[in-house]
Amino acid sequence: MSWAALLLAGLLAATPPGAAQAQVGVPGCADDVAVRATRELVSFESRGVPIRAHLYTPRGEANGAAIVLLHGGTGFEINSILFDAHAIQLASRGYQVLLPAYFDAARPDTRRRTVNARAWRQAALDAAAELSRRSGVEPGRVALWGYSRGAGVAAAAATAPGSGVRAAILAAGGGSVDGESPAGRDLSVLMLHARRDEAVPVRATLRLADELREAGAAVEVQALDFDGHQYDLATWCEVFRRTRRFLESRPEGAHGPA
Repeated sequence: MSWAALLLAGLLAATPPGAAQAQVGVPGCADDVAVRATRELVSFESRGVPIRAHLYTPRGEANGAAIVLLHGGTGFEINSILFDAHAIQLASRGYQVLLPAYFDAARPDTRRRTVNARAWRQAALDAAAELSRRSGVEPGRVALWGYSRGAGVAAAAATAPGSGVRAAILAAGGGSVDGESPAGRDLSVLMLHARRDEAVPVRATLRLADELREAGAAVEVQALDFDGHQYDLATWCEVFRRTRRFLESRPEGAHGPA
């Protein structure tokens, strides 16, 4: 499925009740479940700056786990469309999900890379804290999930001093982590990469995996059956299936439909 087709599918998924309701929350994966979740636009503060976010909440029983979805470099508006139906599917399985517009903390600017990185890292941590305060979310069960640029933000936030994050999922992630990252923390990371990626080379993902291991994280790297950076629908279905499997395999893993 092309990028344009994915956007169209996402737009259909975000259609208000009463119009094309059959599409809402159904990305078209073979293992989709019945939709039992709600979506609302909320905001939280990070360093005094309001951050917009989509909050996805189970309508049924929550499984105690929560996920912060961190968008890629194309930004909140585009990636909200791309990830909306997948986020609803996660919430329908019992996860509480927050998709923050972390660029609200600092607009991308190549002249301010360090400032931006710190602001985005803090926004991710504040998003995790926001989820951890919600009813039904158990201590230590907020995971960070990131794609592309968001994967770098997730890695930086998960390894930041004082971070309570214990699980992270990084898709098409590269870059490096802060040299001050604490060693010996109970942090598990799943890293997913395409066979070939024109934007984030596999070697960059493997280098980041090595740095995370040096920072004390347990890291698992898995290849996806796809070539390219902008995944097709089948690959996104596989990414989120592996995300759920990874979280549910942890000792405190979620209980519910996989």
